[in-house]
Amino acid sequence: MGKLRSYLLPLILPLLAVSLVSCSQPQTPIKIGAVLPLTGTFAVYGEQAVRGAELAVEQINAKGGVLGRPLELVIRDNATDPAKTVKYSRELILNEDVFALLGPVSSSSRYAMSEIATELRTPMFYGIDYEGRHYSPYLICYSTIPEHYIAPIVPYLAENVGSSFYIFGYDYIWPHRMSQRIVEEVEKVEGEISGIEFTAFGVKDYAPVLEHIKSSGANVLMLILPGSDGFNFLKQMKAFEFEREIQVVAFAADETYLSNVDSQSLQGVMTALHFFSGLDNAVAREFVQNYHRFHGADAVVTYSSKAHYDLIYLIKAAIEKSGRVDGEQLLINLPELTLYSGEDAVHLRNDHHFDLPMYLAQFQQGELNVIRNLGIIKPEDQRSATE
Repeated sequence: MGKLRSYLLPLILPLLAVSLVSCSQPQTPIKIGAVLPLTGTFAVYGEQAVRGAELAVEQINAKGGVLGRPLELVIRDNATDPAKTVKYSRELILNEDVFALLGPVSSSSRYAMSEIATELRTPMFYGIDYEGRHYSPYLICYSTIPEHYIAPIVPYLAENVGSSFYIFGYDYIWPHRMSQRIVEEVEKVEGEISGIEFTAFGVKDYAPVLEHIKSSGANVLMLILPGSDGFNFLKQMKAFEFEREIQVVAFAADETYLSNVDSQSLQGVMTALHFFSGLDNAVAREFVQNYHRFHGADAVVTYSSKAHYDLIYLIKAAIEKSGRVDGEQLLINLPELTLYSGEDAVHLRNDHHFDLPMYLAQFQQGELNVIRNLGIIKPEDQRSATE
Protein backbone atom coordinates (compact mmCIF):
# COMPACT_ATOMS: atom_id res chain seq x y z
CA MET A 1 0.00 0.00 0.00
CA GLY A 2 2.86 2.37 0.87
CA LYS A 3 4.48 1.61 -2.47
CA LEU A 4 1.17 2.42 -4.27
CA ARG A 5 0.92 5.80 -2.53
CA SER A 6 4.54 6.55 -3.42
CA TYR A 7 3.77 5.69 -7.04
CA LEU A 8 0.56 7.75 -7.30
CA LEU A 9 1.71 10.82 -5.38
CA PRO A 10 3.90 12.27 -8.17
CA LEU A 11 0.93 11.94 -10.55
CA ILE A 12 -1.68 13.49 -8.25
CA LEU A 13 0.28 16.51 -7.00
CA PRO A 14 0.66 18.22 -10.43
CA LEU A 15 -3.05 17.72 -11.15
CA LEU A 16 -3.96 19.20 -7.76
CA ALA A 17 -1.70 22.18 -8.35
CA VAL A 18 -3.28 22.86 -11.78
CA SER A 19 -6.75 22.61 -10.23
CA LEU A 20 -5.91 25.07 -7.45
CA VAL A 21 -4.36 27.56 -9.87
CA SER A 22 -7.34 27.39 -12.24
CA CYS A 23 -9.79 27.94 -9.40
CA SER A 24 -7.90 30.95 -8.12
CA GLN A 25 -7.48 32.66 -11.49
CA PRO A 26 -10.14 35.27 -12.34
CA GLN A 27 -12.54 34.37 -15.12
CA THR A 28 -12.24 36.27 -18.41
CA PRO A 29 -14.91 39.02 -18.42
CA ILE A 30 -17.73 39.18 -20.94
CA LYS A 31 -17.21 42.61 -22.46
CA ILE A 32 -20.08 44.81 -23.64
CA GLY A 33 -19.11 47.87 -25.68
CA ALA A 34 -21.22 50.97 -24.98
CA VAL A 35 -21.07 53.66 -27.69
CA LEU A 36 -23.22 56.52 -26.44
CA PRO A 37 -23.30 60.34 -26.44
CA LEU A 38 -21.76 61.56 -23.19
CA THR A 39 -21.28 65.06 -24.62
CA GLY A 40 -23.37 67.17 -26.99
CA THR A 41 -27.09 67.56 -27.66
CA PHE A 42 -28.17 64.07 -26.56
CA ALA A 43 -25.74 63.69 -23.65
CA VAL A 44 -28.55 63.47 -21.08
CA TYR A 45 -29.81 60.27 -22.72
CA GLY A 46 -26.36 58.73 -23.10
CA GLU A 47 -25.36 59.47 -19.51
CA GLN A 48 -28.53 57.88 -18.19
CA ALA A 49 -28.03 54.84 -20.41
CA VAL A 50 -24.54 54.25 -19.02
CA ARG A 51 -25.75 54.62 -15.43
CA GLY A 52 -28.55 52.10 -15.92
CA ALA A 53 -26.16 49.60 -17.54
CA GLU A 54 -23.58 50.13 -14.78
CA LEU A 55 -26.15 49.28 -12.11
CA ALA A 56 -27.16 46.04 -13.86
CA VAL A 57 -23.52 45.00 -14.32
CA GLU A 58 -22.75 45.70 -10.65
CA GLN A 59 -25.75 43.65 -9.48
CA ILE A 60 -25.03 40.72 -11.78
CA ASN A 61 -21.35 40.59 -10.92
CA ALA A 62 -22.14 40.74 -7.19
CA LYS A 63 -24.10 37.49 -7.65
CA GLY A 64 -21.39 35.64 -9.54
CA GLY A 65 -21.69 37.07 -13.04
CA VAL A 66 -23.00 35.15 -16.05
CA LEU A 67 -22.02 31.47 -16.29
CA GLY A 68 -19.37 32.26 -13.70
CA ARG A 69 -17.87 35.14 -15.71
CA PRO A 70 -18.10 38.83 -14.77
CA LEU A 71 -19.58 41.43 -17.12
CA GLU A 72 -17.49 44.44 -18.10
CA LEU A 73 -18.61 47.67 -19.80
CA VAL A 74 -16.17 49.30 -22.22
CA ILE A 75 -17.50 52.83 -22.81
CA ARG A 76 -16.92 55.28 -25.67
CA ASP A 77 -18.39 58.77 -26.21
CA ASN A 78 -19.61 59.12 -29.79
CA ALA A 79 -20.83 62.74 -29.25
CA THR A 80 -23.83 61.85 -31.49
CA ASP A 81 -21.46 61.60 -34.46
CA PRO A 82 -22.10 58.70 -36.90
CA ALA A 83 -18.44 58.70 -37.99
CA LYS A 84 -17.26 58.28 -34.40
CA THR A 85 -19.92 55.62 -33.89
CA VAL A 86 -18.48 53.59 -36.78
CA LYS A 87 -14.90 54.10 -35.56
CA TYR A 88 -15.60 53.10 -31.96
CA SER A 89 -17.92 50.20 -32.84
CA ARG A 90 -15.32 48.63 -35.13
CA GLU A 91 -12.54 49.28 -32.61
CA LEU A 92 -14.48 47.73 -29.74
CA ILE A 93 -15.29 44.57 -31.69
CA LEU A 94 -11.91 44.05 -33.33
CA ASN A 95 -9.51 45.39 -30.68
CA GLU A 96 -11.41 45.06 -27.39
CA ASP A 97 -13.14 41.79 -28.29
CA VAL A 98 -16.53 42.92 -27.01
CA PHE A 99 -19.30 40.34 -27.11
CA ALA A 100 -22.08 42.86 -27.82
CA LEU A 101 -22.67 46.56 -28.47
CA LEU A 102 -24.92 48.90 -26.47
CA GLY A 103 -26.14 52.19 -27.98
CA PRO A 104 -26.22 54.71 -29.57
CA VAL A 105 -29.00 57.39 -29.36
CA SER A 106 -29.58 59.19 -32.68
CA SER A 107 -31.08 57.35 -35.65
CA SER A 108 -28.19 58.22 -37.98
CA SER A 109 -25.73 56.78 -35.46
CA ARG A 110 -27.93 53.70 -34.97
CA TYR A 111 -27.94 52.93 -38.69
CA ALA A 112 -24.16 53.41 -38.78
CA MET A 113 -23.59 51.07 -35.82
CA SER A 114 -26.04 48.52 -37.20
CA GLU A 115 -24.03 48.21 -40.40
CA ILE A 116 -20.89 47.42 -38.39
CA ALA A 117 -22.75 45.01 -36.10
CA THR A 118 -24.15 43.13 -39.10
CA GLU A 119 -20.82 43.08 -40.95
CA LEU A 120 -18.96 41.75 -37.89
CA ARG A 121 -21.87 39.54 -36.70
CA THR A 122 -22.10 41.17 -33.29
CA PRO A 123 -25.35 41.59 -31.29
CA MET A 124 -26.37 45.24 -30.86
CA PHE A 125 -28.75 46.56 -28.20
CA TYR A 126 -30.52 49.91 -28.67
CA GLY A 127 -32.50 51.51 -25.84
CA ILE A 128 -34.03 54.85 -26.86
CA ASP A 129 -37.03 56.22 -28.81
CA TYR A 130 -36.86 56.02 -32.58
CA GLU A 131 -39.03 56.02 -35.71
CA GLY A 132 -39.55 52.25 -36.05
CA ARG A 133 -39.16 49.89 -39.02
CA HIS A 134 -35.46 49.19 -38.53
CA TYR A 135 -35.02 45.44 -38.45
CA SER A 136 -31.76 43.51 -38.53
CA PRO A 137 -30.99 40.02 -37.20
CA TYR A 138 -28.25 41.62 -35.08
CA LEU A 139 -30.28 44.57 -33.73
CA ILE A 140 -32.49 44.57 -30.61
CA CYS A 141 -34.60 47.73 -30.08
CA TYR A 142 -35.90 48.40 -26.55
CA SER A 143 -37.57 51.50 -27.96
CA THR A 144 -40.77 53.45 -27.85
CA ILE A 145 -41.77 53.83 -31.50
CA PRO A 146 -44.67 55.92 -32.90
CA GLU A 147 -47.24 53.16 -32.33
CA HIS A 148 -46.39 53.08 -28.63
CA TYR A 149 -47.41 56.62 -27.83
CA ILE A 150 -48.93 58.54 -30.73
CA ALA A 151 -51.89 56.23 -31.34
CA PRO A 152 -52.93 56.21 -27.63
CA ILE A 153 -52.48 59.92 -26.86
CA VAL A 154 -53.91 61.68 -29.93
CA PRO A 155 -57.52 60.58 -29.15
CA TYR A 156 -56.98 61.58 -25.51
CA LEU A 157 -55.77 65.05 -26.55
CA ALA A 158 -58.57 65.52 -29.07
CA GLU A 159 -61.16 64.69 -26.43
CA ASN A 160 -59.66 66.55 -23.48
CA VAL A 161 -57.64 69.44 -24.93
CA GLY A 162 -58.40 70.30 -28.55
CA SER A 163 -58.28 68.95 -32.09
CA SER A 164 -55.96 71.47 -33.80
CA PHE A 165 -52.34 70.22 -33.82
CA TYR A 166 -49.04 71.88 -34.69
CA ILE A 167 -45.96 69.66 -35.18
CA PHE A 168 -42.45 71.00 -34.59
CA GLY A 169 -39.26 68.96 -34.44
CA TYR A 170 -35.75 68.30 -35.64
CA ASP A 171 -35.14 67.89 -39.35
CA TYR A 172 -34.14 64.23 -39.41
CA ILE A 173 -35.71 60.81 -39.75
CA TRP A 174 -37.24 60.28 -36.27
CA PRO A 175 -39.28 63.53 -36.16
CA HIS A 176 -40.28 63.08 -39.81
CA ARG A 177 -41.66 59.59 -39.20
CA MET A 178 -43.28 60.76 -35.96
CA SER A 179 -44.93 63.59 -37.87
CA GLN A 180 -46.36 61.19 -40.46
CA ARG A 181 -47.90 59.06 -37.73
CA ILE A 182 -49.32 62.08 -35.91
CA VAL A 183 -51.02 63.21 -39.14
CA GLU A 184 -52.55 59.76 -39.61
CA GLU A 185 -53.90 59.63 -36.05
CA VAL A 186 -55.25 63.19 -36.16
CA GLU A 187 -57.14 62.35 -39.36
CA LYS A 188 -58.75 59.39 -37.56
CA VAL A 189 -60.21 61.69 -34.89
CA GLU A 190 -61.23 64.24 -37.57
CA GLY A 191 -58.82 66.77 -36.16
CA GLU A 192 -56.75 69.38 -37.97
CA ILE A 193 -53.03 69.75 -38.62
CA SER A 194 -52.45 73.50 -38.38
CA GLY A 195 -48.78 73.37 -39.32
CA ILE A 196 -45.69 71.19 -39.62
CA GLU A 197 -42.20 72.62 -39.22
CA PHE A 198 -38.70 71.16 -38.84
CA THR A 199 -35.49 72.76 -37.64
CA ALA A 200 -31.74 72.21 -37.58
CA PHE A 201 -29.81 71.29 -34.45
CA GLY A 202 -28.43 74.11 -32.31
CA VAL A 203 -30.86 76.90 -33.20
CA LYS A 204 -30.66 79.70 -30.62
CA ASP A 205 -33.70 81.83 -31.46
CA TYR A 206 -37.12 80.19 -31.84
CA ALA A 207 -39.13 83.43 -32.12
CA PRO A 208 -40.08 82.83 -35.80
CA VAL A 209 -41.35 79.33 -34.97
CA LEU A 210 -43.33 80.63 -32.01
CA GLU A 211 -44.93 83.25 -34.26
CA HIS A 212 -45.97 80.50 -36.69
CA ILE A 213 -47.50 78.47 -33.88
CA LYS A 214 -49.36 81.53 -32.58
CA SER A 215 -50.82 82.43 -35.97
CA SER A 216 -51.77 78.81 -36.73
CA GLY A 217 -54.53 78.76 -34.11
CA ALA A 218 -53.38 75.34 -32.87
CA ASN A 219 -54.22 74.36 -29.30
CA VAL A 220 -51.86 71.35 -29.15
CA LEU A 221 -48.14 71.46 -29.93
CA MET A 222 -46.46 68.13 -30.66
CA LEU A 223 -42.82 68.89 -29.85
CA ILE A 224 -40.20 66.46 -31.19
CA LEU A 225 -37.13 68.36 -30.02
CA PRO A 226 -35.45 66.39 -27.23
CA GLY A 227 -32.31 67.33 -25.35
CA SER A 228 -30.65 70.71 -24.93
CA ASP A 229 -32.48 72.36 -27.86
CA GLY A 230 -35.77 71.26 -26.35
CA PHE A 231 -34.76 72.84 -23.02
CA ASN A 232 -34.07 76.13 -24.80
CA PHE A 233 -37.31 76.03 -26.81
CA LEU A 234 -39.51 75.48 -23.75
CA LYS A 235 -37.90 78.41 -21.95
CA GLN A 236 -38.51 80.70 -24.92
CA MET A 237 -42.07 79.44 -25.34
CA LYS A 238 -42.90 80.34 -21.73
CA ALA A 239 -41.76 83.92 -22.29
CA PHE A 240 -43.73 84.29 -25.54
CA GLU A 241 -47.19 85.92 -25.59
CA PHE A 242 -49.64 83.49 -27.17
CA GLU A 243 -52.93 84.99 -25.90
CA ARG A 244 -54.32 81.46 -25.55
CA GLU A 245 -53.48 78.19 -23.82
CA ILE A 246 -51.44 75.73 -25.86
CA GLN A 247 -50.94 72.19 -24.60
CA VAL A 248 -47.38 71.00 -25.24
CA VAL A 249 -46.63 67.29 -25.65
CA ALA A 250 -42.83 66.93 -25.58
CA PHE A 251 -41.67 63.55 -26.86
CA ALA A 252 -38.71 61.99 -25.00
CA ALA A 253 -39.10 64.54 -22.20
CA ASP A 254 -38.05 62.87 -18.97
CA GLU A 255 -36.84 63.61 -15.44
CA THR A 256 -33.67 65.31 -16.71
CA TYR A 257 -35.87 68.23 -17.82
CA LEU A 258 -36.57 69.02 -14.16
CA SER A 259 -32.95 70.03 -13.57
CA ASN A 260 -32.46 71.75 -16.93
CA VAL A 261 -35.67 73.78 -17.34
CA ASP A 262 -37.37 75.97 -14.72
CA SER A 263 -40.65 74.68 -13.32
CA GLN A 264 -42.71 77.52 -14.81
CA SER A 265 -41.52 76.72 -18.34
CA LEU A 266 -42.33 73.05 -17.76
CA GLN A 267 -45.69 73.55 -16.08
CA GLY A 268 -48.39 71.50 -17.81
CA VAL A 269 -46.12 69.92 -20.44
CA MET A 270 -47.11 66.32 -21.17
CA THR A 271 -44.90 63.39 -22.15
CA ALA A 272 -45.48 59.69 -22.81
CA LEU A 273 -42.89 57.00 -22.03
CA HIS A 274 -42.54 53.39 -20.89
CA PHE A 275 -41.09 54.34 -17.49
CA PHE A 276 -41.18 57.19 -15.02
CA SER A 277 -39.33 57.22 -11.71
CA GLY A 278 -42.50 58.22 -9.87
CA LEU A 279 -44.48 55.15 -10.92
CA ASP A 280 -46.27 53.56 -8.00
CA ASN A 281 -45.48 49.90 -8.55
CA ALA A 282 -43.06 47.40 -7.05
CA VAL A 283 -40.82 47.16 -10.13
CA ALA A 284 -40.30 50.93 -10.34
CA ARG A 285 -39.80 51.37 -6.61
CA GLU A 286 -37.17 48.63 -6.42
CA PHE A 287 -35.32 49.94 -9.46
CA VAL A 288 -35.27 53.53 -8.16
CA GLN A 289 -34.13 52.42 -4.69
CA ASN A 290 -31.28 50.33 -6.11
CA TYR A 291 -30.31 53.10 -8.51
CA HIS A 292 -30.09 55.66 -5.70
CA ARG A 293 -28.18 53.22 -3.51
CA PHE A 294 -25.60 52.74 -6.27
CA HIS A 295 -25.40 56.21 -7.86
CA GLY A 296 -26.40 58.39 -4.91
CA ALA A 297 -29.64 59.66 -3.42
CA ASP A 298 -29.74 62.68 -5.76
CA ALA A 299 -29.13 60.73 -8.97
CA VAL A 300 -31.76 61.31 -11.67
CA VAL A 301 -33.57 58.16 -12.85
CA THR A 302 -35.09 58.04 -16.34
CA TYR A 303 -36.54 55.69 -18.94
CA SER A 304 -33.12 55.56 -20.63
CA SER A 305 -31.62 54.31 -17.35
CA LYS A 306 -34.31 51.64 -17.09
CA ALA A 307 -34.12 50.47 -20.71
CA HIS A 308 -30.37 49.96 -20.66
CA TYR A 309 -30.56 48.30 -17.24
CA ASP A 310 -33.14 45.86 -18.61
CA LEU A 311 -31.09 45.22 -21.75
CA ILE A 312 -28.14 44.02 -19.67
CA TYR A 313 -30.45 41.62 -17.83
CA LEU A 314 -31.83 40.35 -21.14
CA ILE A 315 -28.28 39.67 -22.33
CA LYS A 316 -27.69 37.71 -19.12
CA ALA A 317 -30.90 35.70 -19.53
CA ALA A 318 -30.18 34.82 -23.16
CA ILE A 319 -26.57 33.75 -22.44
CA GLU A 320 -27.74 31.53 -19.60
CA LYS A 321 -30.47 30.07 -21.80
CA SER A 322 -27.83 29.34 -24.45
CA GLY A 323 -25.49 27.75 -21.91
CA ARG A 324 -22.47 29.40 -23.50
CA VAL A 325 -21.19 32.84 -24.54
CA ASP A 326 -21.99 32.78 -28.24
CA GLY A 327 -23.46 35.70 -30.17
CA GLU A 328 -25.45 33.66 -32.66
CA GLN A 329 -26.96 31.51 -29.91
CA LEU A 330 -27.76 34.66 -27.95
CA LEU A 331 -29.77 36.01 -30.86
CA ILE A 332 -31.65 32.72 -31.20
CA ASN A 333 -32.58 32.71 -27.51
CA LEU A 334 -33.47 36.39 -27.03
CA PRO A 335 -36.92 36.50 -28.74
CA GLU A 336 -39.90 35.79 -26.47
CA LEU A 337 -37.97 36.61 -23.30
CA THR A 338 -40.00 38.62 -20.78
CA LEU A 339 -38.88 40.67 -17.81
CA TYR A 340 -41.34 41.29 -14.94
CA SER A 341 -44.99 40.29 -15.09
CA GLY A 342 -48.55 41.55 -15.31
CA GLU A 343 -48.91 45.28 -16.09
CA ASP A 344 -45.13 45.74 -15.76
CA ALA A 345 -44.18 43.06 -18.31
CA VAL A 346 -41.53 43.97 -20.87
CA HIS A 347 -41.68 41.44 -23.72
CA LEU A 348 -39.13 40.99 -26.51
CA ARG A 349 -40.74 39.79 -29.73
CA ASN A 350 -39.53 37.91 -32.79
CA ASP A 351 -39.18 41.19 -34.71
CA HIS A 352 -36.60 42.29 -32.08
CA HIS A 353 -38.90 45.03 -30.77
CA PHE A 354 -40.86 45.19 -27.53
CA ASP A 355 -44.37 45.20 -26.16
CA LEU A 356 -44.08 47.88 -23.48
CA PRO A 357 -46.22 49.32 -20.68
CA MET A 358 -46.86 52.97 -21.55
CA TYR A 359 -47.80 55.97 -19.42
CA LEU A 360 -48.83 59.58 -19.98
CA ALA A 361 -47.27 62.03 -17.52
CA GLN A 362 -47.32 65.77 -16.92
CA PHE A 363 -44.91 68.26 -15.37
CA GLN A 364 -46.73 69.74 -12.39
CA GLN A 365 -45.26 72.13 -9.80
CA GLY A 366 -41.69 70.96 -10.32
CA GLU A 367 -42.56 67.25 -10.48
CA LEU A 368 -43.22 64.76 -13.27
CA ASN A 369 -46.41 62.89 -12.40
CA VAL A 370 -48.11 60.02 -14.20
CA ILE A 371 -51.66 61.02 -15.09
CA ARG A 372 -52.76 58.04 -17.21
CA ASN A 373 -51.82 54.39 -17.60
CA LEU A 374 -52.00 53.62 -21.31
CA GLY A 375 -51.57 49.86 -20.78
CA ILE A 376 -49.20 47.51 -22.57
CA ILE A 377 -48.89 48.66 -26.18
CA LYS A 378 -48.14 46.05 -28.86
CA PRO A 379 -47.06 47.65 -32.17
CA GLU A 380 -47.38 45.77 -35.43
CA ASP A 381 -44.46 43.65 -36.64
CA GLN A 382 -41.55 45.94 -37.50
CA ARG A 383 -40.13 43.58 -40.11
CA SER A 384 -42.92 44.13 -42.61
CA ALA A 385 -41.37 47.19 -44.25
CA THR A 386 -37.77 46.00 -44.18
CA GLU A 387 -37.72 42.30 -45.04
